[in-house]
Amino acid sequence: MKKILTLSLLTIFGLASCNDFHRLDNNKSKEELNYEQSWVNNIGNVDPEKDWKVSMPVSITIMDAGSSTISIYSLGEEKRTLLARENVASEAVIAFDVPIGLEKGIAICRECDGEIEYRHVSMENLKGGSAVVSFSMNGSKASLAPMTDENRAALTKPTCINPITGKRAEIFGYSTFPAWIWEDMNSAIPEDISAKLTNQITNFEMQSNGLFYVSTVYGATGNSSAEIGYYYYDPATPQDKTYIPLVDALSADFYYDDINYTKENAPAKVMWLDKSTWKWNPANFCYYDQVDRMASTGFKTRTGDDQYNVLSVLKHFGNKNPDLSNIAMVKGLTFQVDAPKGNMVGFYCKKGALMNHTTTSMNSGKSRAAIKIYDGFRFIGLEDGSNESAKEPDCNDIALIMVPGNNGTLPGLLLPYIKDEDNDKYYNGDGTLTETPKYDVATDGPDSTYQDLANQKMVWTLAFEDISSGGDCDFNDIILTITPDQETNTATVTLCATGGSVSSYIYYKEELLGEVHQLLGSVENGHNVIANTFVQRYALVDILTIDWPEGHSIDDEVKNFKIIAGKNTITVPEIGEIPKAICVPGFWYWPKEVINIDKAYPLFRDWATGGNNTHANWYNNYEEDKVVKF
Repeated sequence: MKKILTLSLLTIFGLASCNDFHRLDNNKSKEELNYEQSWVNNIGNVDPEKDWKVSMPVSITIMDAGSSTISIYSLGEEKRTLLARENVASEAVIAFDVPIGLEKGIAICRECDGEIEYRHVSMENLKGGSAVVSFSMNGSKASLAPMTDENRAALTKPTCINPITGKRAEIFGYSTFPAWIWEDMNSAIPEDISAKLTNQITNFEMQSNGLFYVSTVYGATGNSSAEIGYYYYDPATPQDKTYIPLVDALSADFYYDDINYTKENAPAKVMWLDKSTWKWNPANFCYYDQVDRMASTGFKTRTGDDQYNVLSVLKHFGNKNPDLSNIAMVKGLTFQVDAPKGNMVGFYCKKGALMNHTTTSMNSGKSRAAIKIYDGFRFIGLEDGSNESAKEPDCNDIALIMVPGNNGTLPGLLLPYIKDEDNDKYYNGDGTLTETPKYDVATDGPDSTYQDLANQKMVWTLAFEDISSGGDCDFNDIILTITPDQETNTATVTLCATGGSVSSYIYYKEELLGEVHQLLGSVENGHNVIANTFVQRYALVDILTIDWPEGHSIDDEVKNFKIIAGKNTITVPEIGEIPKAICVPGFWYWPKEVINIDKAYPLFRDWATGGNNTHANWYNNYEEDKVVKF
């Protein structure tokens, strides 16, 4: 394609060749043949069965939902994307597209009278194109449980004393989570794998925005006790830290003290709902207390109590396929974190003389914690030991989930600003890293100028190569996004970038929408210019509103678009063709100028040359310095 970059002899030769559009015997221009040969040389041969589909249409039958709002979200991504939303009376069939790269499936949320419930459907169960979800079993509310005197008396009493109040840490009841929370955490901070190898953030503190809560839901600590708590300090006086212990992870797991301990009056910090009996059963954090080797338990005070550890319960009763799992829901004991607004706050795990913190600067430079940021949740994993190996620290000896403060209207979603101590920058709710914390609707309240990160609409990106000089496979020559709106049954088409200078005309169903540079405004001194393929210089422009009836498929819709650049017509590829355009789920980070797509996205080559299920999530794995992000 024609790029205004340098004025070398090679560029001059390339520009001259752009004017030769004569047709060859196979009815392909020189540019098309050059492009295809360049593709084969750089990427490889396309699988003749490759259909280039990036989504699959599905329909979810909702049962027993009452009068409620059903929202369907992506699961397992840093940004929780809203795939569909509908108000239902009791039963409904909701049809929508699911990106094939969603390895963990989808989460279905029911909101009714301030209560929130979740269900999970795996990708395996979606492959047939339909699934049935029933809300007849109430109780999977991801919000703080109401506390009565009777409930409070029945809870395990933590032994740790708050040094400020002189009282034991107050328990705020149980928080209930969907069963897939254990599966997610087991994937996020797996047993016997160093957290450094799983691409987690292992050095962090958070900036408090007021009261929030943490719930203990997962862990696999050893056979001696560990104190868990939080600390906070004013950034102006970092040397003055206040430590607040919350719970003794093992000794308070089941009993208040040795004298009063009985199996009957001491439920565990973690409970799981058995789908075969619909009864809540206790689990615990004692690693040696396992279903299949109880006799060898190392923590003698626990021998024979028939309460098994979280990993053991997950191993024996759980399954990634929710239909095969015997675990319906999980609930964990919940504590309040009361760090003054604006203070930095972190967590610690104390075992004997060893105290591990979430920030490495307080651990002699060692990582002893991990945080996973996705799905509107924040997982915090703490390490109770000091080992360094390929397996340690795995940072899952105790795991917490931050849960909502105040009225619990945002289930499992609280986003204190997370600070990376290594570079003194902040991780934000949208995954960016900035010098100062960004506004976050989850903690700062709604504002018309900001989008709720927990409700981002599904966006599809359509990226074209204009191949005017053979193409450079950066797939940024024309960038469109398509954003469906289920409430209006329409979709907005937005022009985002013009990565070439050749005049290119965009058509929708044979209707000319205009020349892309003129539409974006990327014309300077009468010349088309490259725009938004290094940094954003031009505002994105909505160019079309189209109908989007329920169940409409993005794979069918993209066939309505074409680009005419010179005498070349560019459309999305048919099965087995070398693509001149691709559709990508989400607001895609397109490659920077003249950077081949396979260099910006290392998994793209295997996806493009392999079968349809090969690295279907390639678009989530990019080289940071080779893509455009704004």
